[in-house]
Amino acid sequence: MAIVNLMSGATIHKLDGRHDRVRKGKEAVINAIIAMVAEGRVNLSAADIATRAGISERTFTRYFDSIGDLIELSLQQIEPHIKHMLTFDVPTTSLHDRLEALIQLRVSLIRTYSPLIEAVEQLSHNWASAKEATRGRDLTLEAQFQRWFSAERTQMNEDRFTAIGHFLSYASLRQLFRSLGNRTEAVVTAMAFELFSNRPK
Repeated sequence: MAIVNLMSGATIHKLDGRHDRVRKGKEAVINAIIAMVAEGRVNLSAADIATRAGISERTFTRYFDSIGDLIELSLQQIEPHIKHMLTFDVPTTSLHDRLEALIQLRVSLIRTYSPLIEAVEQLSHNWASAKEATRGRDLTLEAQFQRWFSAERTQMNEDRFTAIGHFLSYASLRQLFRSLGNRTEAVVTAMAFELFSNRPK
């Protein structure tokens, strides 16, 4: 005879409450590390982060094995949301429309996730997982650019193509976004189109 253990409504409610507390606690830790790095603090301990998040160090170690684990989990949480921004599926449109679409994707990434991404960049000097994540992002964005504009690449000087890629890199666009704000997409699209159009062999 099989034995089935049925949880009462009160037990389920208790478990739901516990899961909600854990989720909120982890979010507080992620927000804490972003805020502390933004303040210029990169030599962080678990105790520092836990204090800022309003939890005990013991609770921190229940949530995360290490600060490296925290970084990896933070990136895993945003990965499904940014996957479409890193797509290698090339739109079958004109050069101008492709540039506009790529720049919109990258500016959207900057607008939405730059605080976390910048925190990871700052921590990359101290944590291997952060360094690897930053390098992986840059390689993916570079490969995406090369894939989206492979047809144009065959018709132009390689140094010029590389320079345009740097102009459209995450770091470059982030600086432009800080200066141009909501005008970034239109201004950068026009400039990049001009760079592609004037392409001496």
